Amino acid sequence: MKKIIITVSVLILLALSSCTTMKAVPNEKAIERFIELYNTGDAIRITEMTSIPMLIDGEIVARDSDADSFWNSLAKAGFTLNGTESYTVEPLNPKSSLYFGDSMEVSTFFTKYVPKTAVLVRVEGPGGDFILLLSGRKGPYPFIFGFTGPLL
Repeated sequence: MKKIIITVSVLILLALSSCTTMKAVPNEKAIERFIELYNTGDAIRITEMTSIPMLIDGEIVARDSDADSFWNSLAKAGFTLNGTESYTVEPLNPKSSLYFGDSMEVSTFFTKYVPKTAVLVRVEGPGGDFILLLSGRKGPYPFIFGFTGPLL
């Protein structure tokens, strides 16, 4: 009987760990790979790494095509982030959503869609610092849940 309980417990844990709602905290290497990927201008691949819905400067983007258009526009404009040496990582806290805006929409987005394992990555870009909201992984890259900046 004890073996059956252990076996069932292991199977449940395996099923949960493969679930997309169980997100991992992105490690330093995954964050650096994401910044490097972003700087290649590969908007298609970045769109694949985008969690939909996504938050952009306080606006919820609910369609893949809109996220694709956003990343393509940045790539065509030549927008890049300043390397992998100049970023900081902050775990989420009760005020994290304020980077994206002080609205009920942003607060609800964080409550409903952002995993507790998400981190805020502050990275230098043209005109100031930008915030990436990252969590989980798809292969070697974290998913992006939000993008905002430049910070004032």
